[in-house]
Amino acid sequence: MLVNSFDTKYAQTAAKYESLDNSFTKILGSKKKFSRIFTSVIENKSLNTHSESILRSDITGQVINTILTHDSNSKHFLYYMGDVFKKDKMNNNIKQFRQHGVEIINSPKNISFMEVLKILDSILKNILKKNYTFVFTDPKISKNTIYLLDGINYKNNISKYINIFKKNINTPLELNLEKDFFSQDYHQDIFFYVYSNITKKILAQGGGYQYKKNSKKVEGFGFSSNVDYIAELDLWIRHLLDFSGVTREKV
Repeated sequence: MLVNSFDTKYAQTAAKYESLDNSFTKILGSKKKFSRIFTSVIENKSLNTHSESILRSDITGQVINTILTHDSNSKHFLYYMGDVFKKDKMNNNIKQFRQHGVEIINSPKNISFMEVLKILDSILKNILKKNYTFVFTDPKISKNTIYLLDGINYKNNISKYINIFKKNINTPLELNLEKDFFSQDYHQDIFFYVYSNITKKILAQGGGYQYKKNSKKVEGFGFSSNVDYIAELDLWIRHLLDFSGVTREKV
């Protein structure tokens, strides 16, 4: 049985997806040290009615494994565009999502953090102008405390990153210091996501990680953005402005 939402984009929506792809590649393509990588969709089995398909639910893991296999010592500055497939929690159907992402490997974590966040903020400002917020947390929050700041003996690095963010990016931020906070398994240093102030959907997420395989090790920082939600939000804002008679430049 094929994935339910192998969808075809029509007219205005298709143009918006093309515009977002072009905007993303223009911003990253202008940075000479960044290289674009291409990713495959299906990891193992083929799609047919007699086998369970194994589809990529995240691209970062694929990037990490490739670096570990080929060149784990060098610095890597990478960006990609691709599709991921995730199960809908409501009906268990597999849904297709468009994803843009950036990964910086083996560069000092604080420098990678600043560069990745500036790129993401530039992309979102170019598309949405405002109406989004960054939320930061530490995936290693102590299990013995409800809130990270209550742990007197617990050393955390979140303040360091927050200060870097405040000095370089003029965008609202919040802290989520609850211990039961979601994060991909490979984030260890700091985890963040960006949500829409309008739709409350997650527009992007990312963080720092270190990964070992046999005797090889890589450290990185990156983000992935949900292009479907960004396109949806941008079209919604455009329709709202058209209805109200306000020009986009005034937002």
